[in-house]
Amino acid sequence: MKDHPVANTLRLPCQADDYRVMTSEEQLAECLVDADRHAIPVTLLGGASNLVLRRRLAGIVLRLRLRGTSVQRLGRSRWRVTASAGETWQEVVRATLGQGIGGLENLTLIPGTVGAAPVQNIGAYGRELAEVVEAVRVFDRVRQTYRSLGVAACRFHYRDSRFKRDDADRYVIVGVSMLLGSQPPTATYPDVRRELAGMGCGHLGEEARVGMAASRQTIAEAVARVRRRKLPDPRLLGNVGSFFKNPALTARQLDTVRSRLDIAAHPLGAKFKVPAARLIDSAGWKGARFGAVQVWPRQPLVLVNHGGASCDDVLDVAERVRDSVAEKYGVRLDLEPAVRGTASARPA
Repeated sequence: MKDHPVANTLRLPCQADDYRVMTSEEQLAECLVDADRHAIPVTLLGGASNLVLRRRLAGIVLRLRLRGTSVQRLGRSRWRVTASAGETWQEVVRATLGQGIGGLENLTLIPGTVGAAPVQNIGAYGRELAEVVEAVRVFDRVRQTYRSLGVAACRFHYRDSRFKRDDADRYVIVGVSMLLGSQPPTATYPDVRRELAGMGCGHLGEEARVGMAASRQTIAEAVARVRRRKLPDPRLLGNVGSFFKNPALTARQLDTVRSRLDIAAHPLGAKFKVPAARLIDSAGWKGARFGAVQVWPRQPLVLVNHGGASCDDVLDVAERVRDSVAEKYGVRLDLEPAVRGTASARPA
């Protein structure tokens, strides 16, 4: 039997027993029903930009290449944008902004596909996908049919959803419907405000005064500049973007951390979200390198593979960072990417 290399943005060596590209909903449903009937494990891939892959993926690997985007105007400043799972997220952002449709400007340059976006509830610089989602179209492997889940049914949380935890194996996302245009532009993050000021648009940093489509384009450009400066390009250097989630602390935990470190905090329900990058940096990990794996010097949330690293190499460095932060601040960081596969070779 032939092994199939599985491309991923962290550039880890990984082989699939069986690798198939899905280009239609009919093809996907047939494949999933057949795999479930024969109890064959299935791994779904979009851009593999938020995965840490071990040496082997057993069973069938399905790369979703479902295409198509539609735009429906609902009112003066309200649109329904529907995109298939295989569309590149950045292309959807670029296309909507190009048509004067705001809402996704803060989410520019996030790698990956549309289908992966709800799993992670992607977010950046003051906006989360959950704020714009109307519904997510899925194939339900239990009912063996396609259905639509409204935003409440998706159980979105910070960098989380039912597709990532409770029902990770039940639902296969094939499309996302978003309601755009009515969200107020936001440029409240300090990095974005500073970038806007440097672009000669300091007033755009005041959220209440941002409102035109051109201003949204400017915010998108500011966000893109910040991301390019801080984050390594996965096309040039292996990475999955942020490797650690920003932790949500109780008031007591926050007081404990602040007794040891001056750190910003943002309300998140009954808790407070603090920047993991600040904790990692203060613990002395920015720029640290072990073999081919490095904590990125410009953004310590990111681990990079300079070439030749294995999954175990990456996870070992991640665990060192987590242990160090936990020991110093009493905060256990969670990993943002999912870990998939097995370290064993294909059975003889």
